[in-house]
Amino acid sequence: MRIFAIRRRLMLAVMFSVAVVVLNLLTIRYLAAEDWENVNLWALAGHKIAVDPGHGGVDNGASGNGVVEKEVTLAIALKLADILRRYGAEVVLTRDSDTDYYTRGKGGKRNDLLTRVEMINSSGAEVFISIHVNSIRGSAAWSGAQVFYSPNLVANKPLAELVQRALKSFPPGNKHQAKQDKDILILNRTNIPGVLVETGFLSNPGEAARLVDAAYQQKLAEHIAKALAHHFSQNVGR
Repeated sequence: MRIFAIRRRLMLAVMFSVAVVVLNLLTIRYLAAEDWENVNLWALAGHKIAVDPGHGGVDNGASGNGVVEKEVTLAIALKLADILRRYGAEVVLTRDSDTDYYTRGKGGKRNDLLTRVEMINSSGAEVFISIHVNSIRGSAAWSGAQVFYSPNLVANKPLAELVQRALKSFPPGNKHQAKQDKDILILNRTNIPGVLVETGFLSNPGEAARLVDAAYQQKLAEHIAKALAHHFSQNVGR
């Protein structure tokens, strides 16, 4: 009887170990099989999304290798908005031209950001995406898109991780992980789930050249749209 009990425990342990291995393999397969080329973009239909092209007007944002951030963010945001609308989503843009919301005197930049926050909060959107471009003065080594989120809302982290996975090929081999940041005003003051996407580094000559390329911008926008479609397909009925 005792031998039988030992054998039974061993068998259960083996079965548990096998189950863990299978689960891990399935998880790895799922992550590898997140085929971003074949996401159903029609999952966007009926949803409302706010898109914020960073900077604009008097605020150029970051710069590097002859490129200014505000132009790249607007170009990508407009392409993203076009894709979202094409697949039935309603889009609210915080700007659709080279404009800003600066006020005269002290606090102009902060007021610009607070205006964008108010636009997003009052838009009725379900999620928002803020588009930016990075730059590190004196360093051409850094590259790759990275997604930032605020811990204020539980939904922010999984959304950020999803968008980050969608951008893992920008450029190929991108090792960045979605990162929590408590100090980004537009993330901390908004009351709907959202993320800030740094689409690359203008301080990197190769990446700066890619970021002004219309085809590269289009692919970036498509993958962000696919991440949003994936997000909505996962959250149906919630």
